[in-house]
Amino acid sequence: MVTKESESRKYCCFYVSEYHLEMILLPYIKDNIDKYKIIIYTQENLLETIKVLLKKINLKEDEKRKILNLNWSGKNLEKIDDENKTIVVINGDKNYVQKVNKKFKYLKNISVIDCYKVDNESLEMTDLKENYDEILNTKKI
Repeated sequence: MVTKESESRKYCCFYVSEYHLEMILLPYIKDNIDKYKIIIYTQENLLETIKVLLKKINLKEDEKRKILNLNWSGKNLEKIDDENKTIVVINGDKNYVQKVNKKFKYLKNISVIDCYKVDNESLEMTDLKENYDEILNTKKI
């Protein structure tokens, strides 16, 4: 019997503003948007900030359009299955991130990027870092 190997990965990132978050995510999204289904769950509406950012960066218009067509405005209702390789971006406070992650607990073909805002909320980053395969940082596009 041949079993399908899981390609699931857990990433996280820490950001100080919505623009900072988007600058961290954009290179990763740009590199993967044609290979994977990308779904965004966000506690805060990021549509206006991503529009501003995309106007200011040097990307091809079709790349900008693909990125803008992702659901940056709020909670996502798209279904996720194990058949398609999917990247799920979850942005919000610690409770929101944990709650949304429960939906994907048993799926094998997804990579999850948990995004935490660094502010007055007490995030114990050392504990969080141990639960992830990699931490995303700002890269050059």
